[in-house]
Amino acid sequence: MAPDSASLEGKKTRTPILDPNPSRRKRLVELLQKFFDDTISLAELRGYSKANLFALAETGYVKFKHGRVHEAEEIYQALIVLDHRNAYFHAVMGAIHQKKGRPVESILEYSRALQINRKDMASYVNRGEIYLRHRNFRRAAEDFRQAILLDPTGRNLWANRARSLVIALKRQVDAQRESQVAKRGRAVRTQES
Repeated sequence: MAPDSASLEGKKTRTPILDPNPSRRKRLVELLQKFFDDTISLAELRGYSKANLFALAETGYVKFKHGRVHEAEEIYQALIVLDHRNAYFHAVMGAIHQKKGRPVESILEYSRALQINRKDMASYVNRGEIYLRHRNFRRAAEDFRQAILLDPTGRNLWANRARSLVIALKRQVDAQRESQVAKRGRAVRTQES
């Protein structure tokens, strides 16, 4: 015997109507005001725990490391919507864009991560590497310098990577100068002949 629609309606779960008392109303207005003032994220407004967000971030990072970049991108896009004030989420999203060959988006995400956390060495080094690949040597050197200054002891792997990239940057700049000097020398010789 098939259940009728009236019996199904009675079995639906309903959300309880919350008491709109003055203290609750005041708390909700304060939360909304903080959200609109950008002092709390959507996740904080909705009451999601940081532990749950980081568990999801860990899942996305594992997918990224194992080559499932598209799935990781979807996870981190959602995380950025939920908590746009988290530097780590922006830094990983920058790495995803970098992996997918989107340097502009990558630089924007690394820059946003650095606006939130000025001590994020990985974002400095990764952004500097993108600048280096696109022959923007001045900005690359600035980013590498910042990463190196954050680790004066030389123990951090990201800062050490920056140190080695500075050596590569110096070699590239020297080679470019030598090439320009050689071109000028050839131009002078052809004008003299």
